[in-house]
Amino acid sequence: MRRERLVNTALTLAYRAAYAARGIVWSIARPSLFGVRALVLRGDHVLLIRHRSGETPWSLPGGAVDPHERLEEAARREVYEETGLPAEYQRLLGVYDAFRGDYVNYIVVFVFTVKDGPRPPRSIEIAEARFFRLDSLPETLDPGSQRRIAEYCAGATGVSALW
Repeated sequence: MRRERLVNTALTLAYRAAYAARGIVWSIARPSLFGVRALVLRGDHVLLIRHRSGETPWSLPGGAVDPHERLEEAARREVYEETGLPAEYQRLLGVYDAFRGDYVNYIVVFVFTVKDGPRPPRSIEIAEARFFRLDSLPETLDPGSQRRIAEYCAGATGVSALW
């Protein structure tokens, strides 16, 4: 147990340093990014991941799209990398714009379903993955993910909005 705590602490510190370094690079390069997020459902529960730092560490799984990678496949890959779960595509929720300081991020959100529970992540980035009831989300869920879940619950589809 002590060894696991030390490993988690080391991973958290490494993640925070990498995250800060990325911010410095982006402030210089000013990139336009393509990202994906996945709203992953199992019954009336949604799968969320917790990053190792930040004021709102809980979010929908997701990340960057690799060169020559289809958007849906990128979302499916991110779900698998962050939770160990194979996800089944259901539909597109929407396309979103995130304008943050020195960079722009275009985010496509897909709806998936899964059958099993998440496996413990072994990641410098992700500390935890688990399901939450759609009506009982963590207080530290990032605002963009909160809006996407609310849109889904309201029956929205084909959304185009700010993240």
